Amino acid sequence: MLTPVALLALLGRDVPATPDAEEARQAAQHELAQPVYQERHSLWGWLWQWLQDHIDPSRAVPGAAPWLSALIVVVAVAVLLALLLLLLRHVALHWRSRTGSRPLFEDDERDSQALTRNADDAAAQQDWATAVVERFRAIIRSLDERALIEDYPGMTAQEAGALAAQALLDVQGLHASLHQAALLFDAVRYGHVVPTSEQNEWMRLLAERVASATPQRLATQAVPGTEGVGV
Repeated sequence: MLTPVALLALLGRDVPATPDAEEARQAAQHELAQPVYQERHSLWGWLWQWLQDHIDPSRAVPGAAPWLSALIVVVAVAVLLALLLLLLRHVALHWRSRTGSRPLFEDDERDSQALTRNADDAAAQQDWATAVVERFRAIIRSLDERALIEDYPGMTAQEAGALAAQALLDVQGLHASLHQAALLFDAVRYGHVVPTSEQNEWMRLLAERVASATPQRLATQAVPGTEGVGV
């Protein structure tokens, strides 16, 4: 039969002892050595570490001094990265131009009359690109001023053309023309098309047609003698 002292001694074998200071320090160092606690390197640091692991920059250029060889490698890598960034930027701009994602006005608060004057001035100087772009903006801004459409921040030319076409859906010939005008605006704005004087004149005539157009629903509401007539 085990005495109480022997029983306590037997149970104490399974009880973990409290680590001393040295054991605690070693445990902490082991924990902090795990990858999750390691400092994350920047892109340049990661690239330089990769070069050191796979290529010795000081010997990459045969016959050159170690420091010169390393400098050439660093400059070459920097140039390649710069070219890559320019390529990515070009691709992003091209994608935005294809999707028409840039806003039509971009914080431009000019009214339709000011936009029309700018278009006229540009046309007088045979700056057809500016004339076409400003004329389309004047068309959309005039429709907003007439409360036929509602301009909103970030609205693109394609969205504006669709809203304008919907607002003037019952005006013969304007629906398709407004869609074409939005396409021409984007093509000129993003440099895909160099406009001609004929395209500028077409946009100017479209602006006149839009200015004189009255949707059928508004014409019906404005019939004299119908105010106050009950049903």
